[in-house]
Amino acid sequence: MAENTTVKMPTETAASLLDAGSLPFAVVLLRANDGTVAYANNLMSMILRIGLDKLSGKTIPGLYEDDEQRSEAVKLLKRSSFVPPKQIEIKNFDDKDLKVISAISLIKFQNELCIFVAFQAPQDETGNVKRLRISIERHNMALRAAKVGIWSWDIMSNRITWDDNMHDLFGIKPGSFSGKNREFLNYMLPEDRQEQLELGKRYYEDGGTFDTKFRILRPDGETRVIINRGEAAKNSQGIVTNIVGVCWDVTENFALSAKIEHQALHDPLTGLLNRFEMQKRLEGLIQSLANEPSENTFCYFSLDRFKVVNDTCGHDAGDELLRQISEHLKTYITEKDTFARMGSDEFALIMTDCSGDEARKVADTLLQAIQNFHFEWAGKVFDISLSMALVPISAEKSVSEILGTADVSLSAAKDGGRGRIHEYRPHDSTVIRRHDEMHWVLQLEDALRSDRFQLNFQPIEPLQDESEEGLHYEVLLRVLDDAGEVMSPQELLNAAEQFDMATRVDTWVVNALFDWLKKHPDHVKKLNLCSINLSGASISDINFLTFLKEKLQNPDIPVTKLSFEVTENAAIKNITKARDFINTIKEFGCKFALDDFGSGHSSFAYLKDLPVDILKIDGVFVRGIHLEPVNYAMVKAINDVGQVMKMKTIAEYVENEEICKELKEIGVDYGQGYYFGKSEKLEEVIVVNSMIAEPEDTH
Repeated sequence: MAENTTVKMPTETAASLLDAGSLPFAVVLLRANDGTVAYANNLMSMILRIGLDKLSGKTIPGLYEDDEQRSEAVKLLKRSSFVPPKQIEIKNFDDKDLKVISAISLIKFQNELCIFVAFQAPQDETGNVKRLRISIERHNMALRAAKVGIWSWDIMSNRITWDDNMHDLFGIKPGSFSGKNREFLNYMLPEDRQEQLELGKRYYEDGGTFDTKFRILRPDGETRVIINRGEAAKNSQGIVTNIVGVCWDVTENFALSAKIEHQALHDPLTGLLNRFEMQKRLEGLIQSLANEPSENTFCYFSLDRFKVVNDTCGHDAGDELLRQISEHLKTYITEKDTFARMGSDEFALIMTDCSGDEARKVADTLLQAIQNFHFEWAGKVFDISLSMALVPISAEKSVSEILGTADVSLSAAKDGGRGRIHEYRPHDSTVIRRHDEMHWVLQLEDALRSDRFQLNFQPIEPLQDESEEGLHYEVLLRVLDDAGEVMSPQELLNAAEQFDMATRVDTWVVNALFDWLKKHPDHVKKLNLCSINLSGASISDINFLTFLKEKLQNPDIPVTKLSFEVTENAAIKNITKARDFINTIKEFGCKFALDDFGSGHSSFAYLKDLPVDILKIDGVFVRGIHLEPVNYAMVKAINDVGQVMKMKTIAEYVENEEICKELKEIGVDYGQGYYFGKSEKLEEVIVVNSMIAEPEDTH
């Protein structure tokens, strides 16, 4: 029966329910002496629209805040065993009126007499409360899945509470954490403990958010990295009363981050620092020299026979060589120095607090160390050598200037015979020359982009009566500067050879000439032979050969009227590839000429191995043929060999009539030089065409 129902409960029963937090309705405990809140649960906080930390110590509008009303309620509860539930009106802290069904009782809570008030949420709040419960449950599930632990520190009781996830993170059983701050700190590694203690003191005093990281040593002996974030909340008096934080384990993420950082700074093949980090450290050293002057040297070096290993045994062998070289050299390099792989087979070393003489000794040691090193792969043994450049590091130089000077100096060391050290000095003539070559390369690159190339031709004239008729000329490349003036062709072509641009230039020439010939079919009819220069790099490049074969298959190109020529020195450098290239091109019906013949070594010995059709006699002998008997004899000997081998001969640098007469007497087939005409734009050959086509004047 209803009369026997009561909501009054013994003090110990009410306290146990409150501690368990299991009440299924909104609950608040009001102190009997002043009506302020001593305790409230989450549902009450939700209904009243105020946080639990802010609700503590406040009075609730309309709920026993009046002293007389509260005194009467206490008296009634003390003498009556049953007070029936009733509807009352209160206000929440958004100043909204609420109608609720409430039941009251008296209880003792923390040694204070309190009015226990329990009531249902208003109908319009029920959905919000349900959604809140679902949201909290989902949130807790997500925290458990993510292994995020939650802790709170009640400043008033100086007690820390951990949830189960916190216990899991720290490797201890649920409920075994004592709640003492010192125990929390003792889990941390000693070197991280002081920082966390100071941080705790700061947010204990100042409040606000915190974000920190520390390492812990778990009971199982495992070290873990923990992120700790949270907020220290203040009450209305500006005093921190509660601190709440979340912790999660980032050990694997931290290790991955460290690995990524290491990979960003190191070469994956050798484990040495990479080019980026080397440049960064070089820049830092340069900046420090302004305040702390010292002697330092930048050593730049590369392997001399790396390409041989790569081409002979493959890239796996090349990679293994680089790994072994790196490990071998580490033993000769001190910890204060910086060692890096700059790319391909190039390495760099910063020698700090090291005079020029000391740097040279270190370089000599490294050079000797590699000379004693032998690389073995698949039964083959390779002797390896280094070429080195030493460049002083000064505060006046930038990183790019030092690297540029080192690169040029390294090229100078290789040009000197390899296995050498080139020490850069101010006004270094070798480096100045290399810088000049680089200047020409930049000019050449700009000319390619800006389409400032121009094709010229120089006539080749018959010296004997039985020679074939028709136009015969050599195509020459000219490069214009920004003002339209012709730049030095020899300097440009030398730079192209030195810096691996020659094949790009040859490709442009072939494309431009073939396009021009297709547009001038009348000119092609009168053409006897058109000679095109190729570089040594091009005749060794399989890609260029493929390109040229495709071009020669065009039916509009007069392949039988084309002759390609390469210098004797370039052909002899790789005679096997040169022979294969020549044979392939001749299959299309083209001719092939050997240029500058007589200037190379063992010319006659190699000549029989090269299936050429034409010998061009080097102008160094032709120029003085009418003055020097030795020149005459050399030209005659070359011409005689050529005639015996059924080759046509062309003499270069025919500059006057006296030279021309001597050549005719010897029996040279053709002459080329200023005596017959300087080079002109290719378009001018049309004029020559028309002159040849004109009928002889009979008047």
